[in-house]
Amino acid sequence: MKNLIFCILWLFGFLSANGFGQYLPLEMQYSQDGRILYTGGKLTPAGLYDPQVVDTLFLDFPQSNFWTLLTNNYASETLIPAKLTYRGQVLDSVGVRFRGNTSYTGVAQSQKKSFAIETDYVRPGQHLLGYRNLKLNNGHQDASFMREVLFGRMAARHTPIAKTGYVRLFINQQDWGLYPNIQSVDKTFLEEWFPSNDGARFRAIAATGGMPGPWGDGTAAMNYLGNDTLTYQNYYSLNSNDIVVSPWEKLVDACRALQSLNVNNLDSVGKFLDFDRILWHLAVENIFTDDDSYVMKGKMDYLLYLMPETGQMFSMEYDGNSTFQSQQATSTNWGPFKNVGNANYPLLNKLLAIPELRQRYLAHYRTILQETFTTANANSLVSGLQAQIGSHVATDTKKLYTTSQYNTSSQGLISFVTNRRNFLLNQVEVAQAGPSILNVSWRSGIGNLFSQPLPFQPVQVLAKVQHNLGVDQVWLYTTEGIDQMYQRMPMWDDGLHGDSLAGDGWYGATIPGKKAHTLVRFYVEARANNGPHSASFLPTGASHDAFVYSVMAPYVPNGVVINEFMAANQQTMGDEAQEFDDWIELYNNNQVAVDLSGYVITDKADKAYKWVFPQGTVLPANGYLVLWADEQISQGTFHCNFKLSAAGEMLMLSDSSGTILDSVYYGVQITDVAMARVPNGTGSWTPQTATFMANNQPMQIDHVTDQTEWMVYPNPAQDWFRVAGLTKERPFELRDIQGRVVQTGTLSNSSEVDISQLPHGLYFLFLQDLAKPLKMVKD
Repeated sequence: MKNLIFCILWLFGFLSANGFGQYLPLEMQYSQDGRILYTGGKLTPAGLYDPQVVDTLFLDFPQSNFWTLLTNNYASETLIPAKLTYRGQVLDSVGVRFRGNTSYTGVAQSQKKSFAIETDYVRPGQHLLGYRNLKLNNGHQDASFMREVLFGRMAARHTPIAKTGYVRLFINQQDWGLYPNIQSVDKTFLEEWFPSNDGARFRAIAATGGMPGPWGDGTAAMNYLGNDTLTYQNYYSLNSNDIVVSPWEKLVDACRALQSLNVNNLDSVGKFLDFDRILWHLAVENIFTDDDSYVMKGKMDYLLYLMPETGQMFSMEYDGNSTFQSQQATSTNWGPFKNVGNANYPLLNKLLAIPELRQRYLAHYRTILQETFTTANANSLVSGLQAQIGSHVATDTKKLYTTSQYNTSSQGLISFVTNRRNFLLNQVEVAQAGPSILNVSWRSGIGNLFSQPLPFQPVQVLAKVQHNLGVDQVWLYTTEGIDQMYQRMPMWDDGLHGDSLAGDGWYGATIPGKKAHTLVRFYVEARANNGPHSASFLPTGASHDAFVYSVMAPYVPNGVVINEFMAANQQTMGDEAQEFDDWIELYNNNQVAVDLSGYVITDKADKAYKWVFPQGTVLPANGYLVLWADEQISQGTFHCNFKLSAAGEMLMLSDSSGTILDSVYYGVQITDVAMARVPNGTGSWTPQTATFMANNQPMQIDHVTDQTEWMVYPNPAQDWFRVAGLTKERPFELRDIQGRVVQTGTLSNSSEVDISQLPHGLYFLFLQDLAKPLKMVKD
């Protein structure tokens, strides 16, 4: 069994070191060879936004006057309850309202309204296939029924954007026809695209309590409006925030930094703004002629997200129902620099005035035109959508346009892509292509190409670059993990940086060695020796796409193991604060104590150094230590900064050098059932009743008393405690949270245990004939 466990854990280390087995947001995925980590464009699995299926969604309102209620509640956005049924799943008491602006006011008396649905309106935690907010759009100003769906599927490769699909809606058993089913850009969306959803998410709005005013009026486009945060609250709404301190002040800081941007302070302003994400967003909006966008309006219908891991803010799509403006000839001729000259659009005006950022924007622009905004891609997607929804459109009696208009409009989308692409490729600056980056490779030490480095072993990166006018500069951008800012270093073609011969077009640079487990991402930028110094990137989707490797993490057990854990603790054992949180038990198989100072434990393989054991943490010989995985580090020394997932994930214990000591992958957990090693400390994983701070395979005894018969009081205690329910004297051991025995003796029903000299904290009382310890808190 030990050999089997060793092989499993060695395999885990191998997979982790090669870039697999990492925790990633849903929209991130590795290439088949594991050398590139992509973000965006991942095929949606079967689910609420299944791209292959038009499912039926039923809404049943108990009120006979539900339509009147929805109409009267439109302005206040007040929800009314309904029952939702989808794929046989029934959700009681969801909340429903009309949504949209022009899509509501512009459809006159038509019943083809857009709907917003909140699944947890009455029942907290209720969701539909993992989603709590649903958006059903009516296709206003879109006879094709396809614009927003097509936009989402073509643009998702290079910018965060909502998933899209279709449903057939029935209301109180009446057919309401076909609806584009558009993902809500909420916290679930953030979690799918980013390392966490804890940051500050703002939406730009027209104005609070008044008319929106003209587009581009210099109010809600990240314009600097002074230092008073109340001014900004007139033009933005804070839609979510978990951990960002003073989010409105952070918004002001970002706007102020943007106003100050010039060629000399790019790095300092870059600490506030993620230039690259912004440039991808602006390029997508422009190419797809999003009429409801930052590029067009300079306000409304875009989001700002402050990513807490980097402290940087960037813009994002909010909706795409006004893209592909094929009915407006002028839209086809939007140039790549629409509104760049307007100071009221500072993301355009400021960023694209910086030559380096302008060329980065153009490089991304070319990538979209070459990879996604193509006639072939549009034709394939539109043809597939026609086959999927054509019959539904034809039988939709509430649709806003005729079936003939649908047929004409859907074909017009393909023509629009062809015409606009040709127009843009002939723009002078777009046509000035950057260098060709023909090859990027790397090796560590004397290993083979693409070999994984050992801890602290440097990695040599090589890039083959050429341009008919010569190459001006090549840069290597590197970062650790999936949530850190990139750092830049030059690459050289001088024969001195592992690049073979000087002037041969091979450029080299070295990434310094990293700790074990470290996930390293990097990409290459090359600048041409032409007038504008046109840029190219590899991977072409940089920086959201990047080459990747992981530093190998050897597995060398030292006797300390993850012995037991509970990821769905509701009533088994509470912590010092009387909270039933996730917990992890370690056990020391050795006959000597082990100093755990600097050891680390994590639930994410790409964040191996997530929680570090405090200095002075010693695990006694054959002793236990319990960690509370509750994200509440203020509650005590052994409270970790992560929680366990009851849906399944992993745990990994490493020493201070990164060497893996123990790890476990686990699946879906049962409430109040522990996973434990049986035999204790060495065996395989078994679900069972918790044996908290005790042997997982307790010794057989003649009589085991139900724990409910005995009770520690007072609890919390200060100077002493007693145990009620004892009928005779019983030996006891009192252990601290590290498993150390701090007191022994015998207890009767009337005796007191003096704890006046013990430090404050959580303790466990072991009594003869008791299967599990009693918990006692010293206050």
